[in-house]
Amino acid sequence: MQDMLSFLRAAAVLAMLFLGGCAASIAYRPAYVPAGPTSPVDRVKGRVLVFTTLADDNRSITPGATSLTAFKMNVQAGVMAREIALTVFSRVADGADESHDLANAARYTIVLRPQIENIDYGFTHPKHLGIEVTPQVRVVMRITLLDPIGRVLLEKDYDSGPASQGRSIVSQKLVGRTALLLHEAIYNLMLRAAGDIRMFQRTQSAAAQATQTSNR
Repeated sequence: MQDMLSFLRAAAVLAMLFLGGCAASIAYRPAYVPAGPTSPVDRVKGRVLVFTTLADDNRSITPGATSLTAFKMNVQAGVMAREIALTVFSRVADGADESHDLANAARYTIVLRPQIENIDYGFTHPKHLGIEVTPQVRVVMRITLLDPIGRVLLEKDYDSGPASQGRSIVSQKLVGRTALLLHEAIYNLMLRAAGDIRMFQRTQSAAAQATQTSNR
């Protein structure tokens, strides 16, 4: 009986919070990007150009909710993708710059275009009377490698899978916790892309060496 009363009380509180939900704008925040060291396996040779169009930068995504939620989100996905890419590749390469055109692309070893394709978010069910939920996000991102005139060299989609970190009381702090998770998920996808770009560079280098050998 006590367990049933506890459940009904928790459900009533959640209903009031969730049904009275609000809109939340999730913007890029530099402080939310992880600052830890990067692995040597993610190192990229040369300097990187992060190329985006104005339409890319202005893109916002209203993510799909995978559960009953306390708020609706609008994510500034374009700016977030560009800035986190710039941060990550500044760390794993010999520097990185951003541009809306390819006028100086030939100066760079790698030219990439980051695009967030989709975002989902949700919360697990509450635990006991504390009304605790676990924020969870999922991000799908596309990384496209381009040559200096814009031809596609390589294109790959990266899926973060469900990403979460600890429980939180149902409150406005959920917005900040979810925003932090988004930044971390995108950061981790960029690191995965960096590892693949390193492998791409090694493959290209091996192919070039094989061609030189065969031409002797």
